[in-house]
Amino acid sequence: MTTSVSALPSSLAALLSQYSSGSTSSANSQSGDAATTGHALPSGRGALGSDPAFTLSLGQQDAGNALIGYNRLAQLGKSFESDMAALDHPLQAAPGAAGSVAVEVKQLATAQELISGPFGDPDQVSLGSGTLTIEVGTVDPESGAFVPGSDPLSIPIASGSLNDIADSINASSSGIRASVVEENGGFSLHLAGDTGAASAFKITGMAELDYDPAKPDLSYLATVQNATDTLYSLDGEDFTFGSNTDVPVAMGTRVDFSGLGSLSVAKSPLPDAAKSLMDAFNGIQKSIASMAGKDGKLEKDVNLAAGLFKSLGDAATASYSDAGSFTQLADIGMTLQPDGTFVVDQKALDAAVAKDPTGVEALINQVSAALSDAMKPYTGSNGSLNSQVSLLSALMMHNGPSLIDYLTGNGASQQGGLASYLGGEQSTDTSGGQKDLLSYLDGSSA
Repeated sequence: MTTSVSALPSSLAALLSQYSSGSTSSANSQSGDAATTGHALPSGRGALGSDPAFTLSLGQQDAGNALIGYNRLAQLGKSFESDMAALDHPLQAAPGAAGSVAVEVKQLATAQELISGPFGDPDQVSLGSGTLTIEVGTVDPESGAFVPGSDPLSIPIASGSLNDIADSINASSSGIRASVVEENGGFSLHLAGDTGAASAFKITGMAELDYDPAKPDLSYLATVQNATDTLYSLDGEDFTFGSNTDVPVAMGTRVDFSGLGSLSVAKSPLPDAAKSLMDAFNGIQKSIASMAGKDGKLEKDVNLAAGLFKSLGDAATASYSDAGSFTQLADIGMTLQPDGTFVVDQKALDAAVAKDPTGVEALINQVSAALSDAMKPYTGSNGSLNSQVSLLSALMMHNGPSLIDYLTGNGASQQGGLASYLGGEQSTDTSGGQKDLLSYLDGSSA
């Protein structure tokens, strides 16, 4: 089954539960195949298809409601097909196909950099031995205090020469880069972290190297620059990011910043395509659930709508082995909720587009084509929805007993029951005219 039934209207949930468990009566081979393979029902009939006998047992009011409901569903189905047709072909995913976004770069991300005073021979001078402790974190903008973001890392220092200290730090997993630079007639120890405000670092354990970014004036190490985020605006709204590379400026679109000023960045069409697919799918599934719910137009005649709901759900959640690196919508951050609709994790979709835009495009193409194929048997002049509309129209035009009455022989004005009804023998409508089943169904007897 494509979804939990807990959030669905009871009339729809009951049918889907029966179908999933295989307990629905009169399941034909088509519906059995669909349940086994997870593919959409090929014809819109079967276990969750229309049931003319059931439909013809409806009263005038329920039949009228169902007629309105299926007319509306047929219109939604055609619109859904059009939406899928726009997505089941190459999306022109080259940069710029979806327009561009204006970016204003106000500040570049920087790394915390420190430098010691000048010393003599970097292999002979010693700052002492012991253990350096390095913590990476951020400086709270309100309190000004350093807030560690990771566990402290201890680095043993043997001889304490500048080269020994630099080699020991570089061999650790602290993420701090150390180097010995020659300047002002001597040699200095240079320390640098990663870019971004969350990459500030604190050093303790050796007096000559102790440094707290919240109290830089108390250290023998001089501050070259502090750790900061890049600051940029999109449509007047400010954003920050911890790096100057792969900066997200739109869903699926990233750019490197090299300086301050204005940029026009080409967007990818893939996130918009994924959202269009999700919105179209969610729209029709919500409509079906609403019409099948309490006081909905299809509450009393939900079989065919349930079949469509199931077919579309199966197509949307299937795996597509030819789609490339992503085989299911869940792989690109689109997951199904208990009510049968999708939600998207924008970060996951963004990451998928950045990782393999061709794979995302291939998946969207295949899913939209499958959804279109799942809808086709229900729409069109001979589709299940229009057939149901015709059947309901015929029922609305008929004022006499229902087919169920003729099956039992209780509704015929003359004896004979179904056999006489089918042959037109002695069966009359309210105007006294003779009719048979065919004229009853197509409304020609009204």
